[in-house]
Amino acid sequence: MGAGRGRLLRQFMTEGCLLTLSGAALGLVVAVAGVRALIAAYPDSLPRSAEVSLDAGVLAFTLVVALATGAVFGFAPLLHLAPDATSMALKEGGQRATAGAGRQRLRRTLVVAEIALAVALVVGAGLLLRTVANLTRVDGGFAREQLVTFLVDLPNATYKTPQQIVGFYRRLLDRLRAMPGVRSVAAMSGLPPMRQVDANDTNIEGYKAPPGGPFENVDYYQVATDGYAETMGIPILEGRAFQPSDAIGPKVVLINQTMARTFYGAQSPIGRRVRPSALPEAKVPWFTIVGVVKDVKQGGVDRRTGTELYFDFEQMQDVSNFIPPTLNVVVRTSLPADALAGSIRQVVAEQDAALPVVKLRAMDDVFAEAIGRPRLLAELLGIFAGLALLLAAIGSYGVLSYMVSERRREIGIRMALGADRASVLRMVLSQGLRLTLVGVVAGLAAAFATTRLLASLLFGVRATDPATIAAVVGLISGVALVACYLPARGATRVDPMLVLREE
Repeated sequence: MGAGRGRLLRQFMTEGCLLTLSGAALGLVVAVAGVRALIAAYPDSLPRSAEVSLDAGVLAFTLVVALATGAVFGFAPLLHLAPDATSMALKEGGQRATAGAGRQRLRRTLVVAEIALAVALVVGAGLLLRTVANLTRVDGGFAREQLVTFLVDLPNATYKTPQQIVGFYRRLLDRLRAMPGVRSVAAMSGLPPMRQVDANDTNIEGYKAPPGGPFENVDYYQVATDGYAETMGIPILEGRAFQPSDAIGPKVVLINQTMARTFYGAQSPIGRRVRPSALPEAKVPWFTIVGVVKDVKQGGVDRRTGTELYFDFEQMQDVSNFIPPTLNVVVRTSLPADALAGSIRQVVAEQDAALPVVKLRAMDDVFAEAIGRPRLLAELLGIFAGLALLLAAIGSYGVLSYMVSERRREIGIRMALGADRASVLRMVLSQGLRLTLVGVVAGLAAAFATTRLLASLLFGVRATDPATIAAVVGLISGVALVACYLPARGATRVDPMLVLREE
């Protein structure tokens, strides 16, 4: 009818840009809501979460990508307009016209690429989800169920002497023990399972470090009150725990099993002596080891347990001011944290009305926060994988539906010549599943190449874990089967008489 290439190009590009800009606008709405939801769900896992937002650069990038996508895919139809395209289209007669082999290959390639991308993303998401599941099952070394914790920070201006600090915590713990529903109470300087490494130089009596180490350095110092091991549910492997009588007795310490294994080997450490060497030796006495406790995760649930040395809180008040004013209080209780919150704040206010109760929560929440970052990454990748899987399903369905509509005449003739519905169903399904197979193979190759980048984030699972890969292949195949079955079923409903009558 006289339309030139320029006119067609403007029409196709306008349509493409309108579609992509509409999609980009909808995507921005989802992105704004998603960012707000992520910040609300993971305020501590996102670095500088208060500053996370969509900025002008992101919006500009989205606009450019949308326009470029619309331009590229709007220009694509012109590539198929050969000089004889008009006469061929008129000669083939509209409904009988089928797409050329080049266009068929292009559509199939896009579907294969969508499936491959979905496979790669779902494999990565599956590995991270298994990592999170493994982290939640890690033995932290203590019984975190029915344990409530909060932090108290005593100001130096009010509590100037170690005796004042010890007196405050003694009164606070005694008052907490008297609360209904409380089984035991203790306090310690460092809260597991996520602490910074102290790396304290320590004199270990009778130990001489070999040239290659380990050297006389302890990863964690822990100052704890008596009843700490019992309240936390930490097993005593050898010797005993702290006792109230230790407050006025000889200086004693506990060590964890990693420290016992590192510096004493197969020998018993009970009765051996240690001394912090970071302080002037004239003011620091020797401490006798009276017990070995089970390893407790301190540097993260996915990290190896370091060496740890436990000091009795009350004994430290006369050791060169080696007493911490800030302690984490743990309460073993049969009540939930919310039910105890009011009573705990009231007890603290009775001791000092100016002191706030900081981070009152269940220990399960502390543990969950420690694995917040891998959980966040798993959920983000899972969302992207779900979207990719949805696109792959839509692409498979769309291409097969279009192929069925193009081959409607052929299918009708086949059925008129005796082909049954089952054979037609198999024919269409086989085309879709062949695309799926190629996409899965390409996706697995991409996954093996990219999941190695996730190796540092994985815990308890290999980047080539067979169970995860098998589950992903089964999931992708199931989704593709459903997406292919719908147009295949439609093909079996073609009425051969109507098709032949149209001829």
